[in-house]
Amino acid sequence: MSRTRTFHWKVFVSFYVALSFLTLAVSGLVLYVAPPGRIANWSVWTLGALSKAQWQAVHTVFSFMFIVAAGFHLYFNWKVLMAYLRSKLVEGLRMKWELAGASAAAILLLTFSIADLPPFSTVMAFGEGVKNSWSTSATEPPLPHAELLSIDKLAETVKIPADKIVENLARNGIPVESRDVTMGQLAERHSLSPQQVYEKIQSADAKPKVTLTQGGGWGRMTVEQLCERAAVPVATGLERLRAQGIEATATSGLRDLGSKLGKSPIDIAKIIAGPDAEFPSTADHKPGSSGRSAGGER
Repeated sequence: MSRTRTFHWKVFVSFYVALSFLTLAVSGLVLYVAPPGRIANWSVWTLGALSKAQWQAVHTVFSFMFIVAAGFHLYFNWKVLMAYLRSKLVEGLRMKWELAGASAAAILLLTFSIADLPPFSTVMAFGEGVKNSWSTSATEPPLPHAELLSIDKLAETVKIPADKIVENLARNGIPVESRDVTMGQLAERHSLSPQQVYEKIQSADAKPKVTLTQGGGWGRMTVEQLCERAAVPVATGLERLRAQGIEATATSGLRDLGSKLGKSPIDIAKIIAGPDAEFPSTADHKPGSSGRSAGGER
């Protein structure tokens, strides 16, 4: 007669903690290199068949469940853990130099991370560089999270008549029943990205007239990306910076250049784009204020 096998919750929790840790590690690395939300949502960026929002959901849910599972793991192994800690505590007190060194290393790691000092600032800067590399004139929306704009709001933003937008969309097989529909909703209905819907809006007689004032994300841009967006040759942009005594390369970040000189990223952008480009004044511009009506940056 066979015995019914008992389900071992202690083993289950141990396996789950290990698998959760692996999932958190993978999703954390993906989010480290994923593009900013304004680009990810506009172009429907995916990696491994998952969008950025889905990777964020995976990372967040597994983080919470990891904490819950870790609590159960402590509960099931409490006696063993306490005995281990007592033995190691006695041993650690005999190794004062090692304990002091480990404590100092932890404090330095925390301090350097908070103060954004090398080498940890380099890790963060590298991640920002990878994120910014997804930004091109094709992937950038007319303003952050433009997928949340209705047809009327989009028309107001890009200076194309709403009737022309509706007409162009209908001509390209995307009927618009109501001008309150958002770009994201239209894209989802027709299995397109908001970027693809936006491309169908444009025509020879309906060119977007968005100025650089409506872009946002200046600090995340490099010189090369700003030049591309402003239709300025990179060599010209670098020459304009040098004329102001600012040494830079094509991959220099506007935030980094500005912080070294006590200027805002938009001040650096104005120099690169030239006197004919339209920008808000420094007094009127608030970092991160561009596109707040569309939900802000994520």
